[in-house]
Amino acid sequence: MPRPCLCRRVSALPKALCFKPRGIPLRQLSEVVLSVDGLEAVRLADYLGLNMDEAAARMGVSRHTFGRLLRRARQCVAQALIEGRALRIAGGVCALAEETNAQGEIQMSEAILVAVPSDAPGGLEAAPSAHFGHCDAYTLALVENGAVSDVRVLPNSGHEHGNCLQPVQELAAQGVRALLAGGMGMRPLTAMQAAGITVYYNAGQATVGDALKAFAEGRLQPFGTDQLCRGGCNHHH
Repeated sequence: MPRPCLCRRVSALPKALCFKPRGIPLRQLSEVVLSVDGLEAVRLADYLGLNMDEAAARMGVSRHTFGRLLRRARQCVAQALIEGRALRIAGGVCALAEETNAQGEIQMSEAILVAVPSDAPGGLEAAPSAHFGHCDAYTLALVENGAVSDVRVLPNSGHEHGNCLQPVQELAAQGVRALLAGGMGMRPLTAMQAAGITVYYNAGQATVGDALKAFAEGRLQPFGTDQLCRGGCNHHH
């Protein structure tokens, strides 16, 4: 039997998921896929200049595994540049490093506008929706010093059009700084980070009110990428 792939630690999700030659539509280009863990290997070795042992320790892999990841990633980048292909960042077997999650946490002493994907009709008694992009509405609430106030409901306009990134823009425009979600793909999670919204992992809460209470009490952790790699090395989102 083949050896199972172990999750590699990455410091952050990529800021952009695709690069392409200027002036050529993406549909006309063939593409090269660089895995997220491969990008992390390039970041540690070529951007930060760490040696092989330090970089491997950061990712939680052996020196041999890191070297293989780095060679493969460099080859992907070189192929895209030399052959004029699009470079897409997707897949890989990875999880956000714990130190990165800690850095992303919000200080609970300040007033924070929080959004919870909710089933209709929204509000504190509604059930949290399992997928933020397909939820009926978002329940927004102000959380300050452990107290929840100013609860209101924002309809999910992206739900009708199947556009998971439109809600990110709308939530950011409302001033939302934290989202409590049960699951999310890499693309919207990256968009949330870029918009300055910290995503917290919310699972097992019966109502939106329960989820907000858990957040206010500091019982929810910033969202990691464990579920993004459940499909194995070739799982894309």
